[in-house]
Amino acid sequence: MEPNSRNIYKTARTVAGLTQERWAEAVGVSVDSIHNYEAGTQIPSDEVVRAMSEISGLSPLSYWHLCHKSELAADMLPEVRSVPLPQAVCALVSRVQDFVLGSPDALLRMAADGRIDEMEKTDYARIIGDLDGIVQAALQLKYAEGGNADGP
Repeated sequence: MEPNSRNIYKTARTVAGLTQERWAEAVGVSVDSIHNYEAGTQIPSDEVVRAMSEISGLSPLSYWHLCHKSELAADMLPEVRSVPLPQAVCALVSRVQDFVLGSPDALLRMAADGRIDEMEKTDYARIIGDLDGIVQAALQLKYAEGGNADGP
């Protein structure tokens, strides 16, 4: 499930299969609070989101919450979708292999003089994009459906 497809807190409740009343009881808040979270008029505390994540088994919820509550985090952190474990593994291995095969030599050449010059900026931007993709794939593996057997 995508965090932006609908309210992330409602998504967790739906995954848990609970009414707002039962969900409120399970996470230890009022029904009004649940309604406000789902309406987008209030953001739950980190502790409440941790409980929601544990109860629903929706591991990426805490990550989505972090991105949702901070514009800075949303700008700095990659989008993480909940994907099946095999897909997450394949994506990460593929991205790492592509990086290992294509980037280390260029990165070492850039680092030799301790700065990125004008001629190296395009390669540097590509390498940073590749690394961002590896980070995204690693996080998707961390939160993959069927992985993380010990919970969030």
